[in-house]
Amino acid sequence: MSKRFSRRDALRMGAMAAAAPAAGSAVAGAFAPAASASTSIAAAIPGGAPRPGWTSGTWEVAPFALNQVTLGDGIYKEKRDRMLNYARNYPGTGNMLDGPDRMLHLFRRNAGLPAPGTWPGGWDTPNHLLRGHFSGHWMTMLAQAWAATGEEQFLTKLDYIVAELAKVQDALDQRNFGRVAGKFGKAAQLSDPHPNQFVTLPAGINADVTDLTISAWVNPVANQTNARILTIARTSSVYLALTARISDTVGPRFAITLNGANGEQRIDSPVQLPVGTWSHVAVTLSGGTGRLYVNGTEVGVNAAMTVTPAALGATVSNWIGRSTSNDHALLNAAVDEVSLHGRALSAAEVQALASATTDPTGGVDGAGLLARWTFDDEGQAAPDASGHGRDATIIGTGHLGYLAAFPEGQFIRIEPPMVQPNSGPNAVWAVWYTHHKIMRGLLNAYDITGNEDALPILFRMGEWVHSRLSALTPAGRDSMWNTYSAGEAGSMNEVMAELASHTSDSAQRDRFLEAAKMFTFSTLFNATIADVDQLNGRHANQYMAPNIGYLRIFEHTGEEDFHTAARNFWGMVVPHRTFSNGGAGRSEHFRARGDITSGFTSTSDPRHAETCCAYNMLRLTRNLFFIEPEPAFMDFYEQALHNQILSSRRDIDSNTNTEVTYHQNMWPGRSRRIGNTIEYSRYGGNGSCCNGTGVESHTKYQETVFFRSGDGSALYLNLFIQATLNWPERGFVISQETAFPAAGSTRLRFQAGSGALDLKLRVPGWAKQGYKVAVNGKDQKVDATPTSYVTISRVWQAGDVVDITMPLSFWVDKAVNDKSVQSIMYGPTLMVVRDANTSYREFSFFSQLGLNGDLAPSIQASDASMHFTTHGYLLAPYYIADPVPGQFNSFHTYFKRVEPEVVFRSQKTGVPNDAVRDQNGETFLDRVWDSAPFADHGAFLRRVETVSGEWFEAGRHTRRQRQDILIAAARAQSEF
Repeated sequence: MSKRFSRRDALRMGAMAAAAPAAGSAVAGAFAPAASASTSIAAAIPGGAPRPGWTSGTWEVAPFALNQVTLGDGIYKEKRDRMLNYARNYPGTGNMLDGPDRMLHLFRRNAGLPAPGTWPGGWDTPNHLLRGHFSGHWMTMLAQAWAATGEEQFLTKLDYIVAELAKVQDALDQRNFGRVAGKFGKAAQLSDPHPNQFVTLPAGINADVTDLTISAWVNPVANQTNARILTIARTSSVYLALTARISDTVGPRFAITLNGANGEQRIDSPVQLPVGTWSHVAVTLSGGTGRLYVNGTEVGVNAAMTVTPAALGATVSNWIGRSTSNDHALLNAAVDEVSLHGRALSAAEVQALASATTDPTGGVDGAGLLARWTFDDEGQAAPDASGHGRDATIIGTGHLGYLAAFPEGQFIRIEPPMVQPNSGPNAVWAVWYTHHKIMRGLLNAYDITGNEDALPILFRMGEWVHSRLSALTPAGRDSMWNTYSAGEAGSMNEVMAELASHTSDSAQRDRFLEAAKMFTFSTLFNATIADVDQLNGRHANQYMAPNIGYLRIFEHTGEEDFHTAARNFWGMVVPHRTFSNGGAGRSEHFRARGDITSGFTSTSDPRHAETCCAYNMLRLTRNLFFIEPEPAFMDFYEQALHNQILSSRRDIDSNTNTEVTYHQNMWPGRSRRIGNTIEYSRYGGNGSCCNGTGVESHTKYQETVFFRSGDGSALYLNLFIQATLNWPERGFVISQETAFPAAGSTRLRFQAGSGALDLKLRVPGWAKQGYKVAVNGKDQKVDATPTSYVTISRVWQAGDVVDITMPLSFWVDKAVNDKSVQSIMYGPTLMVVRDANTSYREFSFFSQLGLNGDLAPSIQASDASMHFTTHGYLLAPYYIADPVPGQFNSFHTYFKRVEPEVVFRSQKTGVPNDAVRDQNGETFLDRVWDSAPFADHGAFLRRVETVSGEWFEAGRHTRRQRQDILIAAARAQSEF
């Protein structure tokens, strides 16, 4: 069984910025409740004590631990419980450890350990380049599920995974990092699973060479196509190459060219190199004749070769085991005794080399020997035994502490000098992202549940991270982080900074913080500090997630640039790239600043609003709020959580699939079904990135309902979700009772505890129809404005009740780039038009508006809760996610606002409205009604006079048009 913290240790495990003590320590000192009350409240918390994870003394506001807040009935709990059902029962076999064994399967295989069962599926399958990431998400899900419920089975599964990953890490530490048995002494084993990837040879080794012999011993692991034994190249079209195998009918090939593949002068062999056997391959070139040998036997000849090695010019891409083309796989073979001669050896000399048993030179005269690379030494050096000093370097170093479900070579391939893309036989796909998910899951196992066995694994992983990245230059690291998808690193900087706070070794702490900073992509980092928007076309998640880590570095070091970069980045996304559901991105990429609607009605890529983007933006927003509790942060947080995240989980139970969306289609008349591929379909199974963030998002809905001030003197109510807070440091138990979002009211009930407390109540941006607070039935007469907090300060007693009234209203959220494209909102809820037509539905509202500006006169309630009709169409909450199996509800998130004429109720003016817009794309009526609600007709008329004056001065309206508008507005008095 895994070691866990004692209760006393758990109470103080919250964290941990090295630069400052946890804020919780101040709370205990300033507001100490009676011991019996605190003990009683703590006993009701799963695990018996709060485990808040990372906190910082630099924060103005701090979170409560997940196990301190319990969800009550409502749509959030319904979604959460469906995911808990999955966490309990996956994969539906009835064996508790079958799910964990699936999460471990590919890790065990990678380490050469017995691997019972099968793999999760999706991207977590053998040979997939992201395998292993989903297991990290799963650990986080189990930790959060335990915090929410206290159910022992979640700990059992999590502890089992952690313990088995420790065995995997131990086994990977036993890998052969050095050489393998060679034809003579030791050889270099190239390609996965061995860390060695290829060998770099000195530049210009072909200088003045006209006659040539290449000789090499090769032991292939697999039958590969176009894998190079040797490449000497100036460019991708000027090279000579010795290839191990071309096809089923052509074995080794020698080629030399000045004009690319179509201009190659070749010698082909019909003889194949057998797998698992040492073979000698040689080629000679002299006087226009080239000869190819396998095991000392001539297998091919070309007497019309006019290009010499010297004709290639100054070559710089000289390798053993690699091609200049990313379409060619790295050589998967052991190599030994690779030599170059500046003369053509005779057939007898080649035979002598191939027949040698103890002396690798076979007694061949060394005249003309240019280089002879041997692999007897350990490390990256491949010395030149010819005495000419043309030493080579083996690319690919493994380090202790590695833990992954794929070989370490995947990391080497994203590093300089390779920096491979995310396609082709040598592809790399977000290896650091995958590493982040595994480390994050282990860190959550430690922080949330107190599993002490996770920490030694993490320390070893952290040292591995530092070893890999510290060997690279800053420019080399930038080249990685600037590589699409392959360079995606998640929030690795976040976990490294947090890990630094967990070690008592100051030198190790410094290494971990140094490594955290190494994940900074300087180009975008410097641009965001300067508030220069360079996001257009960039992969959204790749550059969202590091900003979370920037805040961790700031919290550790106080370096303000990291905070500035994260804050400015947020402002480039919200609202300029945010859909009405709170999501962002199209086909996983940022569009141009302000581009929301382009392509909505075309046949272009329908993959909008990737769920992972919302997940990362929520994490970033929440952490920014801790530093600067700006109400606008929480408005966005509610928008994205309540709409995109809540809607991303299908409304059915499943023991086998996460049922979480990857993308969410914003096109008119579409559904959540996008294609037939499981990763991009309406709801995924297991293994995709959004399946992973989904199992996290739906097991932590309680995390932001309540916050506290850093000194514990204030309680923030942020979200209107039915939940109960247990706060043993202050002795309070406080519940929130609400029917939200169907009702615009909520109640806080002090169930236990007493004492002075500033209650900070959020006034959301959508609360435009008033906001009232009553304590024990007495109106507090608060001065509340949308997007703010109001404060109620008093000495509270058990039994106190706080009632908040904030009437829901219908309003519109306008697309930034086209203000006529709008979404209907009901309070915070995105209301979609249920209709399968793929063109915009056109609605008009201004002629029916009352002085409060609510769209309600044009919208009628239906029999079902939170369902309405307008203009003959059904309006339904976006968060309802296809509850009937096999059915895909078509919907419009956006409609087209059509208001051709300036009208006030029945009073027409004849003045065009839609056709004339200001510099922000707003119409005259938009500008008037943006100031609603109006206290009376007089206030309304004054607004009309102000806007009409502005439009007249700007030349948008004539004097006569202004007069007609003012007359119509005055005549409408009796109709409001």
